[in-house]
Amino acid sequence: MNNNIQSTTTGQTPPCVQQTIGKTKNLVEVHFSATRTQCVEDKLKRVILHDLEHGKQGNPK
Repeated sequence: MNNNIQSTTTGQTPPCVQQTIGKTKNLVEVHFSATRTQCVEDKLKRVILHDLEHGKQGNPK
């Protein structure tokens, strides 16, 4: 599996992450709200706690 992760932040386009798995290329654009009310750390804590409370812990490999 080819896990080349490439980050692009130039020009007026939003930052993106590109990952190629086999013959499939995945391109994910990142954007942030200018009117956000929550920092990244708070959001991650909230998501993790929600997943723990609802039994979404995933399957470890």
